[in-house]
Amino acid sequence: MENKSLTRIELYNLVWTKPVTHIAKEYGFSDTAIRKICIKHTIPLPKLGYWSKLKFNKKVQKTKLPTQSENPTISLVKKSYTPTTELKLIKEKIQNSFGNKLEVPKKLNKPHKCITATKVYHDKLKIRNKKNNWSMKIDTLDVISIDVSDKLFARALKFMNTLIFLLEKNDYQITANLETKITIREQHYNIRLIEKHKRVKKETTYSWDSFDLEPTGNLCLKLDHSYPIKEWSDSKTKPIEEKLIDIISWLELKVKNDEQQAIERAIWNKQQEEKRKKAEELQRLKDEELSKFESLFLTATRWHKSQYIRNYIQEFEDFTIKSNNLNTKEKEWIDWAKEKADWYDPFIEKTIGLLEDINRDTLKEKSRYRY
Repeated sequence: MENKSLTRIELYNLVWTKPVTHIAKEYGFSDTAIRKICIKHTIPLPKLGYWSKLKFNKKVQKTKLPTQSENPTISLVKKSYTPTTELKLIKEKIQNSFGNKLEVPKKLNKPHKCITATKVYHDKLKIRNKKNNWSMKIDTLDVISIDVSDKLFARALKFMNTLIFLLEKNDYQITANLETKITIREQHYNIRLIEKHKRVKKETTYSWDSFDLEPTGNLCLKLDHSYPIKEWSDSKTKPIEEKLIDIISWLELKVKNDEQQAIERAIWNKQQEEKRKKAEELQRLKDEELSKFESLFLTATRWHKSQYIRNYIQEFEDFTIKSNNLNTKEKEWIDWAKEKADWYDPFIEKTIGLLEDINRDTLKEKSRYRY
């Protein structure tokens, strides 16, 4: 970083020479900070659209710098470095922690139990294939996923032995059974080491093209069931053995990101569950309110109809009296009708044996079956 000092007049000329955003990047300031400095020292700034007009050779007007008795010196600091990325920081931390342990040794020393199990498995697999003895059982416990030609097998074991050692030192758990699973802080990933192949066209007499897959001699470590899809391979300038720090750093960053995403998903799921419960409770209250109103409506309707029946009965009784037709039969009907009105009235609901199976609201027979 280097100090840069400008007088008030020099800063005025600068802000009218290039946009504030460009000056901010150049001197390591935010554009807001530059604007505040200009306001503090009464330095006018170009208005919106000034630089666009200038670009297309349109007429622009430059605001004059207000006169002051002093021309103070303004100190600015220019940045001369680029921000360090999170992945770079992780790499530096791993490099400091492991040092020369990030190198794959020339010989397979102190093999991990998974490497030993994998070597035994492949040796027995060769014997079974040679003898065509398909009934021969081979233990797959602790066998890691390696699919390479015999020429690359020893190199593959050394590479995976070093990688597993480094991962375990970094608190990863390794489990294998023809698949290789690495686990750290509840995050799970599957890895496998393969040899890359290329398609080679076969010479045939057929009218269609036919291809063979030929091994390339290049190792490739794949991270399965992951997004984004990730792999590390031998390149022309760098073998996979020199990419151990890249692999572990990337996994560390992925674990961190996946953990953050898991937290965000958990928060989102909790919020959605709370919304669902609130929606269910609101719907329950709505249904309950509607049910109460329907009950009120039916009760009021029954009461109104029971009064309607009573008014009719009274009119019938008055008519028969006036017309001198009130006899025993009419009296019996009037008593029967009044009883039914009392049965139907929601305030009375008189019990009548013959109507005990009838629903007063619907006037239909109640269901005989109860579950």
